[in-house]
Amino acid sequence: MDQQKWYNQSDVVLGVGVIAILAMLIVPLPGFVLDLLIVVSLTSGLIILLTSLSVREPSDFTIFPNLLLITTLFRLALNVSTTRQILAKGSSFNSHIIEAFGTFVVGGGSGMGKFVIGFIIFLILVIVQMVVITKGATRIAEVAARFTLDALPGKQMGIDTELSSGNITEEEAGKRKKKVQREVDFYGAMDGASKFVQGDVRAGLIITAINLLGGIIIGMALRGESFAFAIETYGKFTIGDGLVSQIPGLLTTTATGMIVTRAGSEKDLAEEFKSQLFNNPRTLYVVAASLAFAALIPGLPFFSLLFFAFGLAYIAYSIEQNVKETIASIEQKDMESKTEKKPDYYKELRTDPIEVELGLNLVPLVDSSQGGVLLDQISNLRKRFAVDTGLVIPSVRILDNLELDPDSYAIKILGVVIGESKVRADRLMALDNAEKVSDPIPGEDFKEPTFGYKAKWIDPVDKIEAENRGYTVVDPSTVIVTHLKELIANNAASLLGREEVKSLLDHLKGTHPTLVSEIESQNVGYGLIQQVLQNLLREGLGIKNLPSIIEAIANNVSLDKDPYFLSEAVRQAISRQIVNDYLSTDGKLHVITLDPKVSDRLNKGVVKDHMEGSLISIPPDYYNRLIESVAREYNSFHSEGKFPIYVVSRGLRLAFSYMLAKEFPPRNFAVLAIEEIQSSAKTVMDSVISFQTEPAKPTRSYE
Repeated sequence: MDQQKWYNQSDVVLGVGVIAILAMLIVPLPGFVLDLLIVVSLTSGLIILLTSLSVREPSDFTIFPNLLLITTLFRLALNVSTTRQILAKGSSFNSHIIEAFGTFVVGGGSGMGKFVIGFIIFLILVIVQMVVITKGATRIAEVAARFTLDALPGKQMGIDTELSSGNITEEEAGKRKKKVQREVDFYGAMDGASKFVQGDVRAGLIITAINLLGGIIIGMALRGESFAFAIETYGKFTIGDGLVSQIPGLLTTTATGMIVTRAGSEKDLAEEFKSQLFNNPRTLYVVAASLAFAALIPGLPFFSLLFFAFGLAYIAYSIEQNVKETIASIEQKDMESKTEKKPDYYKELRTDPIEVELGLNLVPLVDSSQGGVLLDQISNLRKRFAVDTGLVIPSVRILDNLELDPDSYAIKILGVVIGESKVRADRLMALDNAEKVSDPIPGEDFKEPTFGYKAKWIDPVDKIEAENRGYTVVDPSTVIVTHLKELIANNAASLLGREEVKSLLDHLKGTHPTLVSEIESQNVGYGLIQQVLQNLLREGLGIKNLPSIIEAIANNVSLDKDPYFLSEAVRQAISRQIVNDYLSTDGKLHVITLDPKVSDRLNKGVVKDHMEGSLISIPPDYYNRLIESVAREYNSFHSEGKFPIYVVSRGLRLAFSYMLAKEFPPRNFAVLAIEEIQSSAKTVMDSVISFQTEPAKPTRSYE
């Protein structure tokens, strides 16, 4: 407290100031105090006017509505105080400023004529302020408030679209939304505050009339003054008081008009005057010539017109010369460089990692003002994906594509369409995912794009009825996001580049600096780490346990820098996590194993491949019989709602996994090594793949 000056305690100063204004309505003030307060009123009016001229955007002067109310209240309180003193003291009233203003304005003429002139000037000033400036500013404030509010949804949608397209960051989007909201609040407050300005002008006019009429009555009836003396005394003070009240009001009202007419301005007013009004020398030459011609007309002021004609011509000549110098300077720089700037086409090579293209009817799904939640759901998807897998997927760019069917959408990864479907933006999807609904609900038949379940598009009013019949009801945004999630999961490996690996290691360095320093000292490049992480993602494993993964690489990279060897070493290091992810709801690991004869045969066929790590080389007929046996168990497990997990030896695991990946949908099965399963895990061997004496007919009818 001892370090704070009184003027730094703004809340105290403001509170005391408002209380003082209210006190002015009650407590009589001497003339010298009134003079001081009148100076404050005039000064504040000038400061507000000059500030309104210098701001670039109206919302930069956010305190203006509050300032308008406070200064209006201050002027009214000052009017009450001066009226009290004028009526109470009459000719002995000792305000030098009011007397000076009154004497100056009524100084011309003689007798009653000078007061008539003074009142006419004062009334003209009031009429200009009330009818022209105040009314115009109020109307502009009303229109600006309405149009700003109407434009709010479109501005917010534009910000959301830029955010989803990756053109701006979430932080920048937040700043822009706050700015838009601040503009709405500002114009709304200005719409109301401008009404106070109108009231201030009317009140000033009424108080002036009271000063004059009340002064004449009091002077003649109570003080015995003559009519001429009373009107001379009170007329002078009334005009002076009206002027010192109306001039600050006029300044503030002009500032109000300036502020509300600055919408769309990007520079301060002086810069815009210079750049727009005095930017074209030809216009100035024409005006100068017109004035020079007018000077030759008899009866018109020759020297005045000629002076302004030469002045405008000189300004035009200066602007023209400045433009020529600027152009010459640019040409000189071009000559000195002696190189032609080649067009940059590299920006055209940009490919967004993930894009969602929407048909025309689906655009409202991204408009929050229309209830669209697609952007929020995608943001939640990115967060959930990072939490579950440890992979931070890049921003999803959302675009409208008029070439698509209005109800269609397309999902691209690295510029290639990998999924597309149709949704109804005005409907809900009733999903029969268990195919146990016995009483179907009316609706438009639809095949859910992610898993191929039967579904119907229903009216939103039928949601409760559909849920009661056993349907799972979701909105169209959820359909798109679920499809997007599955496609991203299936292509997660392709989304992990070296830049993403570097970001992961930079983040890890904050918590495990020694580990990252060790891996760097072993000259392990980002490319090798990238391949290992991609191998894990390709088999549906998360990379969230990055410290254990990097530690396993550091421990084994000296033995072999083959990424497939390191991937298997990493799997051993995080085997507990892998097994835990595959446990069934009963806490057990239900697996499918290979008959020893089949396992031996496959082990003999394993060959090293430098593209895929390991391959199984077996005769085609044996391969077909094996796939048929695997497919039977695969279909059986899925029909029972279980996830097929094949368990083989460590040396066979990679080759067997790659073989199945060519035959079955990715991430719909898992291949574990026996060595990866801990003794503490409750393992249940549900089936064994073996060949019958007669090979099964190769139907290959698995899903």
